[in-house]
Amino acid sequence: MNSLTLSLMPYAGPLLVGLIVLQFIIILWLWHNHGEIRRLEGRIRRLLETGESLDLAAVLERFHDLGEVNEAINRLQEKVQDLQVGLDKSFSRIGLVRFNAFPDTGSDLSFALAILNREGHGFILSSLYARDETRVFIKPIHNGRSNYRLSEEEEKALAMAMGLINPDKVAV
Repeated sequence: MNSLTLSLMPYAGPLLVGLIVLQFIIILWLWHNHGEIRRLEGRIRRLLETGESLDLAAVLERFHDLGEVNEAINRLQEKVQDLQVGLDKSFSRIGLVRFNAFPDTGSDLSFALAILNREGHGFILSSLYARDETRVFIKPIHNGRSNYRLSEEEEKALAMAMGLINPDKVAV
């Protein structure tokens, strides 16, 4: 050991300067890393929208929760698409016109009811009320049209269901 010390003695000055420079570089590097850590902690606080100092485990737990939320949103979007397919085929357009079919009856007991889906497919149900009898008719509707002749009341009910006339302005 003594021989090693004696052999390094002529280089003691440059070694001391080298070690001081190395120490100075390490101090600068630590100071830079400290600044980076503070900057990242600030970004994490802003990300979590809180002023508390949180550790990395809390941040990772928050991201895990966000992953579960994204999975739930994806499942909900699939269900909404399934519901949309069913809704497109369901009856969602309705038009109703009440009227007095025969002058000898006292009030508007007859009616024409149009029930359609979004594509204009469905039917018109008509009921004609008389003192002695009531008759009920049903006529299919495809693309907003019927192959059968429609009465004026049925046409108004169909136009109402198609959204072509306002229900408040129907007067027979």
